Amino acid sequence: MVAAEQLDFESEKEPWTVYKLEDGTVLKIRTILASASRLIDRYKPDGEPIYVLGLGSLPALEIPAELRQIAAQPKAAKE
Repeated sequence: MVAAEQLDFESEKEPWTVYKLEDGTVLKIRTILASASRLIDRYKPDGEPIYVLGLGSLPALEIPAELRQIAAQPKAAKE
């Protein structure tokens, strides 16, 4: 185990990273910071402190109409 200091934070900007896939789908991903800690008395070779980050991601898709399949309708119940 390594001692670490939990750091409070606030979001200043959370931009989307946007990719256009070969099939025309647009994939958008937003990285979300869940937690941030700085290791105590631990440094990189260049002297920078070491941070441990808890990250999540939020994906969103814009799918072209021609790639969508029409949802099957539920069968009517027999009476």
